[in-house]
Amino acid sequence: MGRRRKKTLRVIHRTLPKVFACPRCGLISIRITSEQDEASQDTVFRVTCGNPNCPLHAGREMRYATKRADIDVYNTFVDDYAKAGA
Repeated sequence: MGRRRKKTLRVIHRTLPKVFACPRCGLISIRITSEQDEASQDTVFRVTCGNPNCPLHAGREMRYATKRADIDVYNTFVDDYAKAGA
C-alpha cells in the first residue's frame, strides 16, 4: 500500500474577453480597437464585426474624453444598438 497523494487545486485566473458577441448576427466576432485623437485629445474606439455578411462589419466609431476599458465600450455599444432598434 502506498501513500495517498494530496489533490492539488488549480487556481483559474479569469480575464476580460478580447472578442465579444455581435448583437446583429449573434457570432462572437466583435473587436474593439482604440487610438488617441491628437487634435481633440479624445480616445476614439472603433467597434467592428468580423463577419463579412453582417451590417456592422463596416464598424462604428465612438469617442470618449477619457480612456475606457473595452468591456465598457462594448456595453455602451450594445445599449445604443438596442435603443436604436436596429
